[in-house]
Amino acid sequence: MNLKKIIRQAIDLHVHIGPEIIPRKFTLAELIKDQRGKIKAIGVKNHFFPTVAMASRGAFKSLSPRIIFSVALNQYVGGFNDKIITAVAELSQRPIIVWFPTISAANILRKQKYEIPPEWSKGKLKIKNQRLEGYSICHDQRLKPEVLSVLKAIKNYNAILATGHISSQESQILVRRAVQLGIKRIIVTHPIYQKINMSLGLQKELADRGAYIEQCYSMYSIDKIPISKIARQIKVIGADRCILSSDMGQVFSKSPDQALLDFTHLLIQEGITLREIKTMLVSNPAKLISR
Repeated sequence: MNLKKIIRQAIDLHVHIGPEIIPRKFTLAELIKDQRGKIKAIGVKNHFFPTVAMASRGAFKSLSPRIIFSVALNQYVGGFNDKIITAVAELSQRPIIVWFPTISAANILRKQKYEIPPEWSKGKLKIKNQRLEGYSICHDQRLKPEVLSVLKAIKNYNAILATGHISSQESQILVRRAVQLGIKRIIVTHPIYQKINMSLGLQKELADRGAYIEQCYSMYSIDKIPISKIARQIKVIGADRCILSSDMGQVFSKSPDQALLDFTHLLIQEGITLREIKTMLVSNPAKLISR
């Protein structure tokens, strides 16, 4: 099987859509039209709104690509709000992704001047963080009660937990507790991202606990992390515990299928096999979104 055939079967669980304060390449309807017949399924993400609220009847029925809806637990939906998970899951009719805080994560806001980094919009959008404290999952090194309520909602709806932009230490605590509660679908969101910078040893620990480690094309194309470093992480962790995604949707970005094709070409040049590519792009994401 060649790469183009694998891409047509691919499940990309990390694609940004608009409308959003951050400029985006696609609305949901535009993304479906652009990617029809090119990719099997897409998890659509928005930092500000539940993506199911952007769906027309056609999006619910779309089989090419199948759409996986999500909600990011940022300040715009009330942060650690288990009720928004209930609303999104009930409306979505299929497994959803629950992203822990991204742009509202305390880990991010204490490291940057802007709530929304100017590089995300090529300098066209500059929203200062105005000393926002952001969301942390812990108080005195213990999970907050509202975070436990969120985890219970994720378990109840058999949703996918994605760690978002919380810190490495928070991710460790969160994944451990999620596994204890019996949550089966867990993604450690692009841990190689510089503002997360999770050690390879911790990634391996979380993978051994049952989480999937996400490797994103954006880390190479936007954050300029060497493809050799991404390939090394895959080799150490093992393809059986990794997923590949594009993290595309920026106005200047490639379409998801084009990004994944470029990403996989580059990984093969670094010694990743076609079998491993298919495992990370097709088989592993399929397990995460199965009913």
